Amino acid sequence: MKCGVLLLSLLFTSFIDIEAFTSRTQKQATRSHSESAAKASSNTIQYANKCSDSETSSQSEEGNNNMTAADTMLFGRFKILASQIFHKTEHSFALVNLRPLVPGHVLVVSNRIAPLLDDLHDHEYDDLWKTVRKVQRALKTKYNCDAFNVAVQDGESAGQSVPHVHIHILPRYRGDLKRNDDIYDQLEMWAPREEDSQKKKRLEVPDDSERRDRTLEEMAEEASIYQSLMKQSE
Repeated sequence: MKCGVLLLSLLFTSFIDIEAFTSRTQKQATRSHSESAAKASSNTIQYANKCSDSETSSQSEEGNNNMTAADTMLFGRFKILASQIFHKTEHSFALVNLRPLVPGHVLVVSNRIAPLLDDLHDHEYDDLWKTVRKVQRALKTKYNCDAFNVAVQDGESAGQSVPHVHIHILPRYRGDLKRNDDIYDQLEMWAPREEDSQKKKRLEVPDDSERRDRTLEEMAEEASIYQSLMKQSE
């Protein structure tokens, strides 16, 4: 009888131990599974964030590059930074000068690279000169000047140093130069870089004492020739 009771007691104790072991094992497995799932989820989120950051960074860099490219203009072979451009239109832009002859000496340039005024389309030509007038008004407000030199060197033989249509605008004051025509000599020798300026040849202009007034007949004959040419070009 005692043996039977002892056997039943051992069996019951073993059953309890097995059940406890099974329950503990299941809990450990569940906890391990949850931890693995959480870790996997965390890794997935980290990877997604990394990809997103990388994509955002790439887009940001691309945007910055595009912005730089869009804001940079060409003046002949020279790259003009956005920080040097103070006005832009659909067909023209105005920039500060690398080597100004007087304070406020700026350039108005066609957006499209064209060597001569005659190479511009009508709408480009009109826009260019409207921009010149607008820039003059702004400079007059800034410098309180009473006059301007507005100059175009239309071709290399005229002293054009950059084969790209551009107009010089120079604020002027009464008595600002000892000899007023000196400004033309300076413009003639102007170039974006000193080495370019040194290559230019100065135009030899006869002294006023060596020049004579033409007769009315001579001027009328010349005007008649130009009048005929103008009619042909219409």
